Amino acid sequence: MEDYARNLLNEGQTTVSNYLLKHYHQIGITNQELFIYLLIKGNHDLVVPMPEMADLQAQTNYSEQQLFNLFHQMIEKKLTKITQVVIEGQQVDAYDFTPMYEKLALVKPTGTSPEASANEKPKTVSSTDRQAVFQSIEQEFGRTLSPIEMESISQWLDIDHYSPELIQLALKEAVLSQVYNLNYMDRIISTWYKKNLKTPQQVEAAKKNRNSPHSDDISTGYDGPEIPFINLSGNSDK
Repeated sequence: MEDYARNLLNEGQTTVSNYLLKHYHQIGITNQELFIYLLIKGNHDLVVPMPEMADLQAQTNYSEQQLFNLFHQMIEKKLTKITQVVIEGQQVDAYDFTPMYEKLALVKPTGTSPEASANEKPKTVSSTDRQAVFQSIEQEFGRTLSPIEMESISQWLDIDHYSPELIQLALKEAVLSQVYNLNYMDRIISTWYKKNLKTPQQVEAAKKNRNSPHSDDISTGYDGPEIPFINLSGNSDK
């Protein structure tokens, strides 16, 4: 019993933010990735020395390849990056989880606003869909998104409740127009919403209707108010 108590004290405790536990799915962390992070975190904060793979295999029963894949996924999703730290005078490789907490800082807690209908419950966006939106935009823009841009996209998903599919469709429209910025995408979606087009299906149906040979505005493509005809020639037909 004394050995147990001594070992319990010697091993210390791992402290983790409840905010991270509550919102980790929203920043694209899987259950396995969170589990691995908690195992290696120990008493470190952001920068964690690389663990011995053999020890981690013994703890988890994961194969070395499985562990490698998990760490690679976290690096690929920009949850962590490899750095170096000095421990007891020696430089060692480490994982820097600062990017993960930067993403966590952008999460907007979803609460029920006073104006919201008691019966209206917006659909929660899955971490997979959220990550797919980030990756698609980064791929099409050809660069990494800035924290401000990530916050804007999170607001689209969590506050404006734009569907990931609608954002992807707006991205396609922006790329076709060769305009690679979020403001342009936001104007596209806002225009659709003003016309009460809130799903990709509604947008596509509106496009087909506009391009139909039976559409009234096919000759001009104009969707605004009626413009009166002004005769500039001075001749009048009677």
